[in-house]
Amino acid sequence: MQARRAICQVLAGAESGGLERHFIDLCNALAERHQVTAIAHPMHAQALDGRVHFVPLDLAAGRFNPRLLLMLYRALRRAAPDIVHSHASKATAMLALLKPLLSLSFVATLHNRKSRLWMFRSCDAVIAVSQSLADGLPGRQVSVIPNGIAPPAPVDAARKAAIKAPLAGQPLVLAVGRLVQAKGFDVLLAAWQSVPAQLWIAGEGPQRSQLEALIHHYRLQDRVRLLGQRDDIGVLMEAADLLVLPSCREGFPYVLLEALHHRLPVVATRVPGAVDVLPQPWLVPIEDAAALTAAVSRALSDPLRLQTDFNALWDRAGEELSLATMVQRTEAVYRKVLHG
Repeated sequence: MQARRAICQVLAGAESGGLERHFIDLCNALAERHQVTAIAHPMHAQALDGRVHFVPLDLAAGRFNPRLLLMLYRALRRAAPDIVHSHASKATAMLALLKPLLSLSFVATLHNRKSRLWMFRSCDAVIAVSQSLADGLPGRQVSVIPNGIAPPAPVDAARKAAIKAPLAGQPLVLAVGRLVQAKGFDVLLAAWQSVPAQLWIAGEGPQRSQLEALIHHYRLQDRVRLLGQRDDIGVLMEAADLLVLPSCREGFPYVLLEALHHRLPVVATRVPGAVDVLPQPWLVPIEDAAALTAAVSRALSDPLRLQTDFNALWDRAGEELSLATMVQRTEAVYRKVLHG
């Protein structure tokens, strides 16, 4: 966008994941060129750039809560933005209910598959983070803007070597995500019974005890480690031979973006985002442990084919799946809405 605009971003969630990362990255990047107001849970205050005007508002209690709707209405009236951009279905539903009372241009982003999508009908424009999600919104024009990230910082060679040294040449496969059912780690452990490689799972969550029990049940203690929450994912990706993404549900996973930017090959289930970009041989059906075993084993046994299949994608990801491209495409949607 050439003109400086007043833009309000609205997020109703109270978690910390890909959706929240998208929201924070977009707010911070837009604030370099625009007047940005962010309305979100107080937990996100520290992650937002000082140039972003932050309005802490916990909207997690419910999309039809009259008190919260009134608070959001007042916040939007005070911000008086040229355009308001909601993220995910809850914030979009609240904006849809308030739209008749506000003279605002209204954009919304769909971040994951949802069974109820009525709230997106009132938007002036809809963005989906993958083509798979856009296909689920029939009857209206949807702009597909994949998530994007900034180029990763160079990884210290000594730290990478320190991770690889104890492996004594064994292949290392990495999985990253919250330990929740949607990430499919239980299926991954079932698949790992026949994979002769180390599997490290980075992340924390409520499914940890269940996964620990499965590791013992499948007798995988010598090949599988639950690393817990880590702040060195980039180093782990540089040390790994393969990323595996066994999710049951995704929008456009950030861990996939990070792997591609680190030039790490990926085997993934056929979830949105993965099916949009990955080579077909490295996609498997959701919740199919046998297919996951076969794909991972094939990947580890043929690294030259992996390199051939992923080289072009790695090069393309640096441009097409970048934060700069995501922001530029989002600004283009705003410009189209504001100019009619």
